[in-house]
Amino acid sequence: MSDGKVAILIPAYNPDAKLTALLDELRPLFACIVVVNDGSTSGVEVFDGVRDRGIPVLVHEVNRGKGAALKTGFRWIMENRPGCEAVVTADADGQHRPGDIARVAEACRAHPKALTLGVRAFTGKVPFRSRFGNWWTRQVFFVMTRIRVLDTQTGLRGIPAGLLPRMLELEGDRYEYEMRMLADAKHHDEPPVQVPIETVYIAENASSHFNPLKDSVRIYGALLKFCISSVGSFLLDNALFTAALFAAKRWTDWKRATAVLAAFIVARAVSATVNYICNRKLVFKSKVSKRTSFLKYWILVLAIMASGYAFTAGLSRVLDAKGFAITVIKIVVETALFFFSYGAQKRWIFKAGETDR
Repeated sequence: MSDGKVAILIPAYNPDAKLTALLDELRPLFACIVVVNDGSTSGVEVFDGVRDRGIPVLVHEVNRGKGAALKTGFRWIMENRPGCEAVVTADADGQHRPGDIARVAEACRAHPKALTLGVRAFTGKVPFRSRFGNWWTRQVFFVMTRIRVLDTQTGLRGIPAGLLPRMLELEGDRYEYEMRMLADAKHHDEPPVQVPIETVYIAENASSHFNPLKDSVRIYGALLKFCISSVGSFLLDNALFTAALFAAKRWTDWKRATAVLAAFIVARAVSATVNYICNRKLVFKSKVSKRTSFLKYWILVLAIMASGYAFTAGLSRVLDAKGFAITVIKIVVETALFFFSYGAQKRWIFKAGETDR
């Protein structure tokens, strides 16, 4: 008996016969299946075959991206299938087995407050770009969210009906949308549920429309620009810090901790102002008012500076560090504070809200 409480959503761009083959296996299992034609320029006959099977096809006249296709499907299901308890998204290239799709659907219905993921083990013959790409995104994702996800690139996901309105509010129209969907899970009532699935790659994953370089930049664009901005300010800050530290030791007879504090103040006043301008204009492209964001930014700067000073001075004393060794300790401490600063600026300081004035 087919499941009428779960909708299967398949975004497709230039599909081939693997899509209709998958649908033939899913139809006995699920009563509601929806396909989104995301502006395909080939494979038109495949969509004719989908319609012949009584499956609705939603159409984007031009290619808008996987994220946009998923949102179109979510919206249609909410409006036309109000009885659905969950939506399971699957890829059109045949790399998700019907049995795995069914298990993700079952797990999603059992956890109505959590995002469910079909996760691959990446064992056996896996294309290098897929193995490396997943390893890299797992590490970055964990650092940014503190959520341990085994497969950040999986397209097989179960979304409870109660989370669909939230999914429609997330930004992004292409592959970055799926990463934002994962990141949003830290705000859910339950952590993501991870269901092991078979790792399948057909013809070295040649049908994938994911561009590792282009789409990775899109996914992590803000973080990459933040890194560049921070590295520049980091180099400026440490150069000024070292110069001020040696100047303070030469011109005064202050104790070591006092010299460290003076060097911190001089270096941070200059580098933080430069960093604020770069982050506001180039990294986050924020329209939050200058007055508000600048005040919040300096609250964050002072908090991080106090933490950095406390740890740097404390470790310098414990380790009896002198001269350049203190700079090395400072570098280690502030590396640990880097990701905290990124999250605070993205979610608190430069978050969209007030307009510039």
